[in-house]
This record gives sequence, C-alpha cells and structure tokens, in this order.
Amino acid sequence: MNIVFFDIDGTLATGTQVPASARKAIRLLRNKGDLVWICTGRPLKYAKKNFYQYANGYIVSNGRQGFTCCAKIYDKPLTKEQVQRISRTLDQIGAGYIFFEGNRGCYYGPDYGFAEMQKIWPADFLKKDVPVDTLIPYSFDVVFKDQEMKKKIEEELGDLCVLNPHGPHPSADVTVRGWDKGDGLKAVAEYMHVPLENTYAFGDGLNDLSMLEAAGHGIAMGNGQQALKDKADYVTTAIDEDGVYNGLKHFGLI
Repeated sequence: MNIVFFDIDGTLATGTQVPASARKAIRLLRNKGDLVWICTGRPLKYAKKNFYQYANGYIVSNGRQGFTCCAKIYDKPLTKEQVQRISRTLDQIGAGYIFFEGNRGCYYGPDYGFAEMQKIWPADFLKKDVPVDTLIPYSFDVVFKDQEMKKKIEEELGDLCVLNPHGPHPSADVTVRGWDKGDGLKAVAEYMHVPLENTYAFGDGLNDLSMLEAAGHGIAMGNGQQALKDKADYVTTAIDEDGVYNGLKHFGLI
C-alpha cells in the first residue's frame, strides 16, 4: 500500500475546482487500494468541506494537525509565546493577520486586510475582536499592503516563520517552524504503518518543501516554485496540463 499526499492550492485544485484528469487519477489510485491524503495550509473545515470525496485523511494548518476520516492522529498548536511574538510583531509592522483555530479564523489588524480576507473566507468562519490570549491556533495567514511590508515581515519573523505567498493576492499562509508538513507526513506514515519509501507527495509552494523532502518520492508541479522544483525527485506538468495524472503515471501508481 502507498500513501499519496496532495497540497490543495495550485496542486490538486484551483480554488475548489479539481481538474477532470486529477479526479480520474485519484479514482484509479484509490481503486487500487492506495490512500490519498490532503496536506494543506488550510484549516480542517475548509479541506473537509471541499475535498472530502478525494481523501482518506487530512494534514491541515501547514502540518500542525492530522486526521483520519474519524479520528485525530496528532495535534500541535502554536505556543502562547509564539502567538504573542507574532501578534506583537505584525501589529508593529501594521500588517493584517488571521490566526486559524480548528473551526474559525480570527482576524487582527487594519481594515484593508479584513476586506481582502472577506473575499476568501465565508462570513461565518471569519471572526473579529477575539482576544488573542484566548486562542489556541495552529497556523496563520498574513496580509501585507505591498512587497516592502512583506519583506519587513520576513526580516522580523524569518527565524520563526516561512511565508508562502498566494500568487497575486497580497497575502501568504505561514508555516511556523518546529512542526511542518514534512513532520505531519512522517507522523501519518508511522500511524498507518506505511514505510516512507511508499509515500509520495505533490506540491507547488514553498510550504510544500518539507513535505517533498520527507516523502519517499517528492513531485513538484510544473507551475510550482523553482526552489521546490530544484529539490523534487520529479517535476510533472502544470495543474492545468494534467500534472497530477502525469505524475502518478510516471511512478507507475496508475
């Protein structure tokens, strides 16, 4: 048995739309008895709502939580000290940010950032005015006014955080160092009693680098970041050029 891990945005889907060739490939893969796991920076609520039909399990919040269809495997929230430092630093810079708990995102910062995030997240998910010291978050997104602000965030938090920009949108999801997608992949493989050489990981962004390095076989999408392609065992075609299907076929999984 193999486990194949898929990032969502830019890898498995564009928005919530999964290409027909990827849907076919996943059906063939699962019919063989192999397992498909979502491995995303998104929170669990988003992943389950939009991609449950493809998944045997979920690694969410950039690796900090792992779930089968019906059980939690592990749970690695941010520490109070990490939350305080992140919040204090971003407030000083003037950036907007959302801390993600399991079933809600809590926004802090200027109104422009909240308006941008309202375009992405449903109203019943995104909250404001929640005291930071009451949170138990797993990850966060940051909203920046311009590239100068993004650079400032990376300078101030680079020892703690890795930003994964959302293309042209002025935001990024953030991996907090200490537990990432690669750690999540290893935890799942151990829990499922699958050797790492039987694991495959598909990604396109900088937050996928740890996942590709941890997997037995790391596959970068053709539309992915060059830094990811440089580390991958194989570079498949782009998401809109049957990238998932071609990557699985290359390794003889379908």
